[in-house]
Parts: sequence; C-alpha cells; structure tokens
Amino acid sequence: MKKNKVSHAKFIETYEKYIKEDRKNYYKRMINNNHNSFSNGLSLLFTFLPPLCGLMVIVLNNFEIVGHIVALVVVLIICIILKVIQTVMKLDLKNQYIDDIRKLGYFSVQDYEEKLKKYITGPGGYYELLLQDLMKTYNLTEQTKKINGLNGEVYYIWASAKQDKIFLLNSKTNDKPEIISINVAHIRYFRVDYVEKFIVLKTDITDYYFNMDSLETLNDLIKEKRFENIKGFTPDIYINDFELYMHHMKEVIGKDEKESRNLTMNLMYKGVLLIVGIALLLFINYLVPSYSFIIKIIDIICLFSLFIVIKDIIFQKKIETKSEDDYIKILNTNRECVEHFHELKIALGIKEDYDTVYTQEGFAYLTWVANGYFHVFLNLIYFNVVYMAINLSDVMYFAREKNECLVKLKDKTLSFTKEAETVFAKILPNKDYNWLKGLKNV
Repeated sequence: MKKNKVSHAKFIETYEKYIKEDRKNYYKRMINNNHNSFSNGLSLLFTFLPPLCGLMVIVLNNFEIVGHIVALVVVLIICIILKVIQTVMKLDLKNQYIDDIRKLGYFSVQDYEEKLKKYITGPGGYYELLLQDLMKTYNLTEQTKKINGLNGEVYYIWASAKQDKIFLLNSKTNDKPEIISINVAHIRYFRVDYVEKFIVLKTDITDYYFNMDSLETLNDLIKEKRFENIKGFTPDIYINDFELYMHHMKEVIGKDEKESRNLTMNLMYKGVLLIVGIALLLFINYLVPSYSFIIKIIDIICLFSLFIVIKDIIFQKKIETKSEDDYIKILNTNRECVEHFHELKIALGIKEDYDTVYTQEGFAYLTWVANGYFHVFLNLIYFNVVYMAINLSDVMYFAREKNECLVKLKDKTLSFTKEAETVFAKILPNKDYNWLKGLKNV
C-alpha cells in the first residue's frame, strides 16, 4: 500500500511539473482541428521507423563495427527523407504531450488519460480532495453563488468581509482547484458583449470571461465596476496594462527560443555520450567475448536511444532570433493578443467604424475627432501602443504635398499617404491648409 501511495504521489508530481501545460496545449490544438489521430499515427511512424531500420541493419551485420557505421548512415538518410516529406507536405507532427507520455511508458493518450482520471481528475482523485479541503477552509457550500466561465468552468464566487476582494474557485476537477484572489481596486471594469454573448471582467493583468448568466451575480458584488458606471477616462492606465501584458508575451516567445537552443544542445550532448558508450561496449566485447550476449542487449538499448536522439535533432524545430516583422506576425495572429487588443480599443472608446489612414510604410492608423480632440491610434498589435489625443487647437493644418498628406501639429508633423487627405477633409474641415490660406488672404 505504501508503494502505491508513493507511485501515486510521483504520478501527480510529474503531471503538475512536466505534463499539465503540454496537455492543455494538446487539447487546444484538438479544438482548433490542428491535430488528429491521422497525424498521431504518422508521428509514431516517423518516430520509430528510423531506429527500427537501424537496429535491423545492426542485427543483419551481426553487431560488427561496420554494421554500426552503416546503421548510422541508414538512420541519417531515413531521417532526412522523412524530414523532407514532412516539410513538403507541411505535416505538423510535433506533439509535446504525446512525447511526454511516451517517455513515461504510455504509448497512447487513452492509457495516460485513464491513469490521470484515476489519480487526479476523477472521483476520489487528488483534485477532488483538494477541492473539498478548499471548500472547508473557506466555508463554501452549495448555496454559495456560482458563475460560469466560457470554457465550461463553474466558479464559486464570494467577497471578502471588507468587500475589498473577490474570490473565485473552479468547482470542476478537470483543472486543479485554486483560489483566484482579485483585488477590487485592480478591477478596471466588467462589461457585457451583447454581440458575442459573453461578459469580460478586466483587471490590471488578466481578463476573465464568463457566460451571460453571470451578470446578476457580478452586479450584486461589484456593480460600481460595471463599464457603464465607470466615471472618468484614463487611457494611460489601459495602455500601461496592455503594454505590460505584451512584454509578458515577449518573454513567453523568447522562452520558446531559449528552450529550443537548450534542447538541441542537450540532445547533442546526449548523442556524444551514447556514441562514446557504444564504442566502449564494442571494445569490451572485443576484450571479453564471453559476455557478448549481455553486451549486445545493452548495445541495442544504447543504439535505439542514439537513433531516437539523431531523429530528434534532425526534426527539432529551429527557432531563430526573431526580427521586428516576426514579432508583428506572431502577435497579430495570436488569439489571446487579439482579444486583449480588442479590449484595449473598447476601453479607449475606439470603434471599428472610425476612418483609417496609412503611413508610407503601410501601417494603419484609426483617426477620429471627439470631445474637442483629434485622435490617432496605431491599429497594430505590438509591444508599445501608439495613441495620441491632440487638442484641436494644437492642430495647425493638414496639406497634401506630392505623394503624402501632412498633418502639422504644434510640436510635430504626422505623415500619411496622399489618400488620407479625403479623410482629414471630412473630420478636420477647418484645418485644410488651402482653406486656411484663403481665409488669411481675405
């Protein structure tokens, strides 16, 4: 019984430390239809075909040194051919979750998921026991209010005695039950999106999304934080929140690059050690042929590991140092970044129907006039936000000069393509240079 408890504890520790995030990404890809059983089958073929072919060559050559050399060449050739096939057919075979569980001895997702349900997520598992402890600690009952997340979460929600914090606890045990503590002072607002049918609770660092049926509960707890009830316009706060989030994203992207380099170095180091070990085995076999059978068994294990390493090195996705254009492409296609950017625009009062002008470099700016200010906003997701709200009295004029349209401000000049003249003629009719010039001449 004690041994079982130790193995269960080890399973839980391994899952929490090494598997959980990769599993979450795996199911995200499944939802987006980017991975299926067909690609999983191909992944198995691509993984085990090279080492099996290499071992076959070794056996046919009776474990001779020449056989080892030929096997290495065969494995390299097969890996290169498979890599070319993957590239030409644009196959996405890399699945870290499946790689993780294979290293633990599970050859199918189903096998691992059954153990996961038994030890962690299912009835009587680690997460259920943890949930019960948290409910007891915070005096939660089935009468405690609940709200529903967009991804099937069901949260207990309650306020602190001083009403200065609200707490969330997911009651579903498919995720680890954890107390989410939100300082009310750090809540920017919550708003209802009647078009997309959800509620977003925006804080300084995180956005939470809930179903529409959560509105009454949120109104009871933090009615003063409802978007329509927020008094005052503080764009600097929203911009600062977004930029902090974007710099966090930069660290996440850079982490992938660093991990890729480290993994490649570790694989090469492991490969060198295996080659040295195999060479020693061949030498020992030459000196002590009486242990040939045992040495061949160890040799097969080392060779199989070496061939897997060679395959992993060749198939390892190279993540190069990213340029500014690379970051722009990644950020503007990342779903979470797009959602945060959309929320920023709403917080700043920017609507999709504002006029768009372009710089000579092709960057799109939204521009409009409201409340006595001329507004310009760079409609591009990047690490820094470009947003200007300029008092109309500080706008001197706009004028078309050759292939550009210039907006002269009190302290700077903005340059756009010549087509922007039509937009500014509509929103800044009294700032047309030619009109002003004519007025002065009168």
